[in-house]
Formats: sequence, structure tokens, C-alpha cells
Amino acid sequence: MSTAALQQVSVGARVKVAVIDTGVDARHPDLLGQVSGQRDYVAGGGAQVDAVPERHGTEVMGLIAAKVNNRQGIVGVAPGAVMTSYRACWTDVARAGADAGPAPARCNSFTLAQALGAAIADGADVINLSLGGPSDPLLTRLAQHALSRGAVLVAAAPPGRLGKGFPSEVPGTLVVASTGEAAGSEGWLAAPGRAVLTTVPGGGYDIDAGSSLAAAHATGVIALLRAAVPTADAERLKRALLGSMGTSGAINACAAARTLGVAGLHCDAPPQDSAPRR
Repeated sequence: MSTAALQQVSVGARVKVAVIDTGVDARHPDLLGQVSGQRDYVAGGGAQVDAVPERHGTEVMGLIAAKVNNRQGIVGVAPGAVMTSYRACWTDVARAGADAGPAPARCNSFTLAQALGAAIADGADVINLSLGGPSDPLLTRLAQHALSRGAVLVAAAPPGRLGKGFPSEVPGTLVVASTGEAAGSEGWLAAPGRAVLTTVPGGGYDIDAGSSLAAAHATGVIALLRAAVPTADAERLKRALLGSMGTSGAINACAAARTLGVAGLHCDAPPQDSAPRR
């Protein structure tokens, strides 16, 4: 995504990013000090908590904001962003199995509505929704309210493009698919979502895949861009990012920043392949 070139002029400083997901292991060495606060709407009624170490939220948070220059692990796309975790989903341990991979996460409309409302009240600039479910009128109205207040909503593309629902169907939301899976989905962005190394609870790292991780990558890029161009709204960012997607099939942070007028960039040439242009 050519993020390193953009990180020379922006690390996402002062951009408020809300991660609405499962809990986050904020004591992970690569996340220690990176999470400004955690609110728990699953078990705590919105109470501030120190850490709820669940896998999915920790994976997403690490891709966006893992520490830079700590001689360990990975580097988040926007390590300077102001990160807040809103726990609206939980790990479904009953469905975990020795051979089934990580336990899935579950959410409901009540917890999601509370978390989204809190993110709006807290003035989030970017809201990451690496989740998907059926259409929901209340959640849609809350998402539209967030957009009307200038927030950028980033959503994971529905798995397999098997129909739309919340949040991907909300007009104005930036929907992100894994690179190589966005063909035929006009208006969707694409970012790395296959064989992605990221943080997991307990201080470790693991490889995972899915549009949730692609959305996290895109959220980080958007935080970098919002820090560099604070006046860029969701539609302007979307146009710049769509225009940056070359033959590599992924958004290009440096090219998008140039389109938005960011000066002093030295962008690498985008990767080329043998596929014909269409």
C-alpha cells in the first residue's frame, strides 16, 4: 500500500480512531500505551476497562496502531493515531474447536448501537467496523448521523459478497474487501487481507485472513490521510483511494495522498503484473 512513503509525513497524529469490535489486549507489548481508552458495552454497560484480551479486536487494533521503533513485532499503519476500543462484540467460545481455528465473534444491535453512539459522542474522526450482519434501521440511522458529523466509516466487505447488510449497505461508508476479491464490486476499496501477520492476546502474533483485516489496513491509511489533510471528507477520501488502486489491486496510500495535495512525498512505483488493463 506504499504506507512507508506516507508515514514520512504523517503517522496519524491527533486523528481519533474508534474500533468497534471485541475487546483488545491493551497490555500487549506492541499496543501498550497505544490505546487511549476501552469501553465495554458487552459486560460493563459502557464502563472503562483496562483490557479485555480477545483475538479479533486485538488483531484489528494491531494492524492500525501497533508501536513503531520498539524493536518488536509489527508496525501499525497509523501508530500515532488516538485509538479507542469500544467492545460491542464478544468471542463465541462455545463454537471454538481444536480444528476449527479461532473462535468466532458475535455482536448484537443493542451493544453496537451503544458503542456507535459513544464513538459519535466522543468525536471519532474514523470509525472502524470490521464486522457485518443483517440490515438494521437503528444502526443505519446512527451510522448516517456519524457521517453527517464528518466521521469516516470503514466497513468490512461481506464475506463472499453474499448480499449486503449493516454496515456495508450504509451510503457513504467506505467498504473494503481483501485484495483480489473486489472485482465486480463497484465502489469497494481493496487492501491486504490474506495471510496477514498481526497482534493476538497474550503478547503474541499470528497469521489471519479476511476482509476485517483489510478494513483495518484501510482504516490506518485513512487516519494517515486525515492527519495530513484534515479537511478531506469521506467522499473525497474515497475518490482518492479508488483512483490509487493500480494493477496491484490494493489502495496506494502515497498515490492517494498526492491526489489530495500532500507535498513532500517520494512514492515508490506501484507493483506491476502481467494482467491486461481494462
